[in-house]
Amino acid sequence: MKSSIAFTVILASLLSAGCGLLDNKDSSSSSTSTPTSPTTPTTPTASINAFAGTWQSTAASLPVTGCGNVTYTVTPTGTNSANVTFAGTCASNITVNGSGSGTLAGNIITWSASGLVGQGGVNCPFTFNNNKATIDTTANTVQIDYTGSVCGIPVSGSETVKK
Repeated sequence: MKSSIAFTVILASLLSAGCGLLDNKDSSSSSTSTPTSPTTPTTPTASINAFAGTWQSTAASLPVTGCGNVTYTVTPTGTNSANVTFAGTCASNITVNGSGSGTLAGNIITWSASGLVGQGGVNCPFTFNNNKATIDTTANTVQIDYTGSVCGIPVSGSETVKK
């Protein structure tokens, strides 16, 4: 009986010591670095002047569907604002001319415009709202993404222009 009591006391002491060692390990391990919040990648920032000027389509030929022969002109009106004008030919023989304004954030001008689409002496209005022109200063190109309505019909597309 004495041996079983002694064994129980020794076992309890060992278990207590073991738990104490585990507790000490956690409290004695000191971390010198403080956790930080993850960082999010930043959008490259372009100045409105990087967009300034007239940009031309990079495609050599006019597509049968879609638009080509696009000129896109950006005229700064402030630090982060500009007027935009553009012209192009769509579906081989439909002319598009429009103007509007945009606001720069990062490397993107968010722009809206309106104008006329014409074919054979018949014109109808178009509107493009909340569109994006994204500059790639390395390639010296601007990708113009647009959605809107032409003669009441929804349209959307993308065109890359270069100086």
